[in-house]
Amino acid sequence: MEHTGIVIGKESWAVLRDEPLYSARFIDREGTEEIAVVVRVEALDWFLEVQPPLTLDLTPRCSSQGAWVVAIVYQLHPTFGGAKGGVFYLNPRQVADAEILRKLLRQEGLSVIFLSEDCHEHYTVGVVQDPQELDRWRQLVADMNHALAGTQLVDGYDPDFEAALQEFQPGAMGNDPQTISVSRG
Repeated sequence: MEHTGIVIGKESWAVLRDEPLYSARFIDREGTEEIAVVVRVEALDWFLEVQPPLTLDLTPRCSSQGAWVVAIVYQLHPTFGGAKGGVFYLNPRQVADAEILRKLLRQEGLSVIFLSEDCHEHYTVGVVQDPQELDRWRQLVADMNHALAGTQLVDGYDPDFEAALQEFQPGAMGNDPQTISVSRG
C-alpha cells in the first residue's frame, strides 16, 4: 500500500479484514487530535471522482431511562449503484467513544480511507464538514454534555447504554439509510 500519512495499527487491519463491505469504522489516531473513517468497498474506482464520497449526520438521543446514545448516520456515495450507509452508535459515557466524539467535533475535515475488498489497496480523501452542520452538532453535544455533567466515564460494559440501543433501533433515530450497517464506536 502506498503511504498516505494515515497510520493504522496491526490490530485495526485485522479487524478491518473481517468487517462486512461498506461497514465504516472510526479509527482514533492515538497521539493526535484526529480520527479517520475507514471502509472496505468492492471497487475503489467507484469513489475516486465523487465529492463528497461520504456524508455524516449526528443525532444524540436520551433513552426513557436517561442513558444517552449518539447516532452518527453515514452515507457512501459511489459513482456506480445506489448510496450505501449505516449507523455508528457512540456511548458518550464510555472513554473511547467520548474521545472519538470529542475529536470528530474538533475537526473541520475528516480523512476517509477506502480499502479494497482484500485490503491490499487503498484510496484516501479528505472530506470537509459543512461549518453550519458542524456548529449544529457541537451545540447538540454541548447540550447533551450539560445533561451528563457530573457523570463518570466508564471503560467497560455499560448496561444502561446497551438497553438504550435496544430502544433506538435503526430508523427510530430519524434517519433510515437504504442499507444499514451498525457499528459500535
